[in-house]
Amino acid sequence: MLHRSVRTARMWGVGVVLSSVLSGGGAYAADLITKAPPVPYVNDDFWTRPYLLGDLGRTKLKQMGIDLSLELGDEAVANLSGGNNRQATQAGQLTFQAKFDMAKLAGIHGGMIGVTLVQRFGYNLNSDAGIPALMLTNEVYGRGNILRLTELYYDQKLLDDRLELKGGRLPVGSDFFFGNCEFINLTFCGGQPGNIQGGYIFNFPVSQWAGVAHFNITKEVQISAGVYDANPNYLTTSDYGVYLAPGIPGSNPGSGVLVPVELTWRPQGHLYGTWRLGGWYDNASTIDGGLPGIITTVPGVGGVPDQNLGDQRGRYGIYESILQRLTDEGGPAKGWYIDLNTSVADHRTAFEDYQVSLMFKHTGTFSFRPLDEVAFGVGTTHVNSAALSPNAGGNEVPLEVWYGWQATGWLNLKFDAQYVINPGGRGFNAAGLKTDDAWVLGLRTTVKF
Repeated sequence: MLHRSVRTARMWGVGVVLSSVLSGGGAYAADLITKAPPVPYVNDDFWTRPYLLGDLGRTKLKQMGIDLSLELGDEAVANLSGGNNRQATQAGQLTFQAKFDMAKLAGIHGGMIGVTLVQRFGYNLNSDAGIPALMLTNEVYGRGNILRLTELYYDQKLLDDRLELKGGRLPVGSDFFFGNCEFINLTFCGGQPGNIQGGYIFNFPVSQWAGVAHFNITKEVQISAGVYDANPNYLTTSDYGVYLAPGIPGSNPGSGVLVPVELTWRPQGHLYGTWRLGGWYDNASTIDGGLPGIITTVPGVGGVPDQNLGDQRGRYGIYESILQRLTDEGGPAKGWYIDLNTSVADHRTAFEDYQVSLMFKHTGTFSFRPLDEVAFGVGTTHVNSAALSPNAGGNEVPLEVWYGWQATGWLNLKFDAQYVINPGGRGFNAAGLKTDDAWVLGLRTTVKF
């Protein structure tokens, strides 16, 4: 029996009402829920316009240099098998974004100010249903049901736009190891290093004080480097449900500096793509060090070491990310796409030491539904055999498929099914939880206001 259907319906309704009110006035964590494909206005028709509430003057504001958006993403999920009980629940987020073009507003060519606020809500299916999975089966859940300041930065382009400098509050996944977020299982969503090393790499919606530089070597090749304040205080949630700022950078004894470096190739033409190769280093104290039987595990967050284990320094890893259009079947987007991601963290300090995901997507599957999409993904997360004894090692293997229906210009629905093989690898057996394979059905709803 599904226990939370009434609560789920109420929570979804509250989210929609809250979104409507806010718009009238004008994801353990993952990146932004995928936006519905843009649809042009057709005489401001209710079904084809890109925003539920219409233009509301935003076109004029954008011409002036102010770009505003408000979007609701919701993931309703239910496990049909696996875990300790049959359960249905949901989680979601309301995202407000504003971008200010400083060339139009102040005559500063190449300048921009960005602000993003995110309010999350809902429940974790893994916890509620007793599914001992490493990765969330509803990725949008996590990092507190609170309002967060996700972005507050200044961006300046220089040298004929070849050099881009950014500074302020930034999520590391916005500029490095970026991953699309079109699936509901966390394995296929967001910045992959943050999926397996969430104890010190904070994915959206958590941000850090940071400085980033991108330099275009050629039109297609870019090199990037960043410095992020690796302070655990960014994960804090306040008693008032609002968290806009952390403690003073570097004030926590466990603080350090996270430095990612990335080389990006973006092939042009009809078969465009983005190929990334990079790595990261964090100089904060590390205390797991491969010592057996000591690490406490948090699903979707990775190993959280016991604070009493000595003092080592330095954590690092490498990654690749390939997003490539495979076929051009007419129009700007119709065709097949492949998305391949691999992240490997150093064996000495990582509880989850690698993750691989492979996804295929087709846009315009039916000629009479040119904006609809279908996708399939398979992935794996490995538990470091040196990290936890005697139940170490093993791979969690999720498979996921979805159909995306562009119902209107402002409403996108994804009908989703997941099958998670060996959830938790072998690392969770000691907790006495079931490790049966899990079937999960889901529905992702995206509304642009």
